[in-house]
Amino acid sequence: MSQAAEAETVVRETFTASAIAFAYEGEPRMTAGALQRWTLRFTAQVDLPAGARIGVAHRWPSDWGIAQASDAGGVDYLEAETSDGTSVRWWNARLHTWHPFDHIVFVELPEGLAAGDAVALRYGEGRRGSPGYRVQTFIEEASPFSLRWQTGEGAPWVEFARHVVEIVGAAPDRLVISAPSRVATGQPFEQHVRVEDCWGNPARLDEPFELEVTSNGFEAVTPQRVTMPPCAWTRLQSVLQRPGIHRVEARTLDRLALRTSSNPVEACANPPAESLFWGDLHAQSVIGCGARSIDAYYAHARDFSASDFASHQANCFLVSRAEWQETQASTQRHHAPRRFVTFLGVEWSGASSVGGDHNLYFPGDKAELRRCSHEFIADKSDAATDLKHIEDVYRHYRGSDTLIAVHVGGRTADLAWHEPGLDRLLEVHSTHATSEWFLFDALSRGYRMGVIAGSDGVDGRPGNSHPGRLSVRNVRGGLTAILAPELTRAALWQALQDRRCYATTGERILLDFRAGAARMGAIVDADPTRGLSEFEVRVEGTAPLERIDFFRGTQCLHSVDCFAEAGAMSNRVRVAWQGLSAPGNWQRARMNWDGELRVEGAKIGAAQGWAFDTPDE
Repeated sequence: MSQAAEAETVVRETFTASAIAFAYEGEPRMTAGALQRWTLRFTAQVDLPAGARIGVAHRWPSDWGIAQASDAGGVDYLEAETSDGTSVRWWNARLHTWHPFDHIVFVELPEGLAAGDAVALRYGEGRRGSPGYRVQTFIEEASPFSLRWQTGEGAPWVEFARHVVEIVGAAPDRLVISAPSRVATGQPFEQHVRVEDCWGNPARLDEPFELEVTSNGFEAVTPQRVTMPPCAWTRLQSVLQRPGIHRVEARTLDRLALRTSSNPVEACANPPAESLFWGDLHAQSVIGCGARSIDAYYAHARDFSASDFASHQANCFLVSRAEWQETQASTQRHHAPRRFVTFLGVEWSGASSVGGDHNLYFPGDKAELRRCSHEFIADKSDAATDLKHIEDVYRHYRGSDTLIAVHVGGRTADLAWHEPGLDRLLEVHSTHATSEWFLFDALSRGYRMGVIAGSDGVDGRPGNSHPGRLSVRNVRGGLTAILAPELTRAALWQALQDRRCYATTGERILLDFRAGAARMGAIVDADPTRGLSEFEVRVEGTAPLERIDFFRGTQCLHSVDCFAEAGAMSNRVRVAWQGLSAPGNWQRARMNWDGELRVEGAKIGAAQGWAFDTPDE
């Protein structure tokens, strides 16, 4: 297909835009990850010329099934048929020039189509045995399909309709309970309990059910009971009376038989001077290349993921002027000090050759939008304001109260460029991969940066993004922990500036690291003849800890083998393949493992998955 044929021209008020009538035959609501059937019917309102084409496109992050015609009894079978029996052919393609509607089924009418006749696309057509077509794995209030046509190869593409379906969660699969990492004894605090489906969505609850929540540190011995509402999440207040590390247990009281344990909670005899707050600083919604509205995005972070803070980071070359206004308004609207903190931001998304992806965070509710380019922006009237190179970004923001985080992303940041006053943070984990090589690169250059993790998610689920069918991501998203005296934008901002933060792959691990009076993130001038006498480290995991490594720069100085110190081993054996195919984003990092385990003189009594982030693994 020629470049001219790939170019998008969106026209809705012309003769060509009304040349085709569209009808949808199927359910308006579908279950995430399920098999479904539906038909898209296109009726010609005028004679369509020979060689006319129709394109059905869905957005880049959507992991709908991949249409196939080779196996009529298999999943994702697609049948195309005209009402007058004329020939029709179709094929799949992925086009960057249609971004963010990259995934396309093209339909060609070699003989054209007479006015009044129709062409039908039957997804999951079951007459010859197909069980159905795979629905995307993440919830979305309005999952969009862009419907376009052209009169023939080389002609402009015209969008004549948008169709949307609602995607809801699947059956309950697991409980997740989140509690504050640090509380004062005798003081009420809030716990958050949610029910996820196997894809990490809010589960579909056909009816409310009861939960029992217990802890040996609660004021009363009697367990708390709470009814889970249809939204699949709830909050409840509790009090811990005894100092120490506690974990809250929760279980369902019905046939689901779900059970879980919370993150570690440190109960302090006196109100702690600092608390630990958790959130996701890096993801995007339908503003950008992601999914769901920005309001749904922030609500998900606050209400379902139980995040304390969040930021929205759309690719700058996809954000229109109106969308930036909407981003500012939504970020301000959802900001609630001491409840949920939002940070205004955008991802400067230049190619790696000019600096690579950098997340920009602004301290207030308003900021000027300065893009790397106008590649996908229709209104180019302000193109002269673009900051085309990372050096331009540094010059523009130098001396301002702006935070920048470097990350691997789609266009990996090139750490050869560095501005210490702005580049305060480095993202070591996201749904792309765990990128310790990226952190080691920064350390080898002598950079001093706070380490964070996020999702870099495009599924509209900040704080608990999952990779689904692995179409554009590899692993579950991470979380950033920030040590601050209070949950306000100013306090969190200062903590990030001071590198008082750490990263996890999504677990709310309790970590305290200090050297004398110096806390995490501080710069200590040590006596060169004596060095630092000792470090004080305390770690409480969400599961048994395997190993703790101590690094100076890229050199591992010491490792603590927690399993070896725990005593006798169990009769379970872990078989794991791990690593990256290459440093970089999800495409470069992906490994397709294929191995086997043979046992002689014994037998395997049982097996279960380990470190699986999605059912498709």
